[in-house]
Amino acid sequence: MTGERLFLSYSGVDGAEFSLQLADALEAAPPYYRVWMYKRDLRPGRDWDEQVEEAIRSCGWLLFVMTKDSVRADSVCKQEWTRALKYRKPVIPLLVDTEAEMPFRLGSRQYISFGDTTSGTAQLRQHLAWTTSPEGILAELKIRMAEASWELLRTAERRRSALEAEILELGQQIDEQQRRLIGNSIAEPVINQDGGLASVMLDRRPVGPRKADDDVKPVSSGFDRGQQMSSSAYEPTISASDISERQLEVFGLPNKVGLDAYRLGAELVAGSIVVDSAICGYEGVDLSSVVVTGVGRLEDLDSHPAFILADKRSSSAPVPNRPKAHLAEWHAPVIDQGDIVTLDLARSDYWTSEATRRSIPRIQREVIDGHLDLMRMPRRLDVHLVVICEGDGMLLLARRGSHVATEPSTWMVSVGESMDWEQDKSHTGVPHPALTATRCLTERDELNLPREIADSASFRLVAMATEWAEMLANLIVVTRIPEVTFDDIWRYFRKGENSQLDAISFNPRSCGTLLKSYSYAGPSGRGVGQPISDISRVALLAALRATYPLDEIMRDA
Repeated sequence: MTGERLFLSYSGVDGAEFSLQLADALEAAPPYYRVWMYKRDLRPGRDWDEQVEEAIRSCGWLLFVMTKDSVRADSVCKQEWTRALKYRKPVIPLLVDTEAEMPFRLGSRQYISFGDTTSGTAQLRQHLAWTTSPEGILAELKIRMAEASWELLRTAERRRSALEAEILELGQQIDEQQRRLIGNSIAEPVINQDGGLASVMLDRRPVGPRKADDDVKPVSSGFDRGQQMSSSAYEPTISASDISERQLEVFGLPNKVGLDAYRLGAELVAGSIVVDSAICGYEGVDLSSVVVTGVGRLEDLDSHPAFILADKRSSSAPVPNRPKAHLAEWHAPVIDQGDIVTLDLARSDYWTSEATRRSIPRIQREVIDGHLDLMRMPRRLDVHLVVICEGDGMLLLARRGSHVATEPSTWMVSVGESMDWEQDKSHTGVPHPALTATRCLTERDELNLPREIADSASFRLVAMATEWAEMLANLIVVTRIPEVTFDDIWRYFRKGENSQLDAISFNPRSCGTLLKSYSYAGPSGRGVGQPISDISRVALLAALRATYPLDEIMRDA
């Protein structure tokens, strides 16, 4: 038998018979696996919780048997697979009941379908063997990196240093494992303005073991959070974008949403970002060509989900409660109408943003189940600037402070602000993104640039994108500041929402290396790597695509 045991997590209500049969099958034929299941392995006279804890701690894999009862929020199985994640154990979901919904925390994992028990068992054996291969080891390291990064954004301050050290170590292990696979370093040096090197880490999600005659077969007509395990190479789905899913995988941006772009009514899904649309094929339009229309209060719109409004009304208003803007609808540019982008904005507030954040799991479920149209649901509107210093050709990077509410301690490309209904109000009485962009450059807790420098900048809207994990709509704006260098910006910078600035050359080679990185270690390259947000990587890709041909970007990547 193999050295490490399999821990079988199942519900005794509706999964016991299947689990016993699976355990017998895995132990009866080569390769033989030792299976631990509480129904037969708990010993009398000892504390049961301690035995389960020790079995999870010492197992090689946890197999999660997905049935209606086992996926319940109060199921003991949740405690088991959560504990396995804590110990960084591989968790393999086994879909036994097609009506069982993948738990949100496990949504990035592929499942194995047991619609046919014999086929499912064979595929499980194949996958277990693959996990010990160099490719499988690399895949597990990347999953552990994703788990640690997920925890880092949500953990208490006292545990941050340990998680940061773990992320750095995992990045080094991923580097080393990738070198073993391809025979040379996966990292290309990113040159900072001080001549130092920035460490980079690859996050290219593998597709699993290969078998030429296997096809991806959906379990049902609906879409689950996880993806069915298939040993075939992943084929890109139909997309309106010229950037394929294979190319996104090169940049470490495989689909993490669980629905393809076509089903979402979007152009592209990159990582956890739903790209609503590129603007004029990424050529973009000047922000002066954006027309904004006010459509009243958000809570009066039928398209605003009632459960978000109910959550807001059941909570206390935050202090301060700034007025915000929600994107109710937008209209793409039409050549015959002057290539004008139209935004329909509804007045909202930060209170609504907080209620939306608390409702994100339900929003995601409703979208996945087909009960809510993501593209029609009003979302708070942010302006995301990709700032290029034309004096020296450098791309600005900013690390967000650990105290901010959204994506703390992550690196951004470059800076962003939510639209404020009052501060960004134009002469028409509604806010305009050009005013938000200017405020982002000049505000003391952002870049703190003098007004004359901000006024010299050009702003070009190149894409619209929605953050799946935050439910925020973003205008991705390439911002070019003439005759200004990174040193000039650094001279004005003061710590606020951002705690650190850095810059790299804006060219396909340097930016492609950063795109493939999951974290960045700052100017010296010797610090603790901090995650690069998905929205920043997508914004950088859009900015590159607006400037360079796609084949040049891919060649240098």
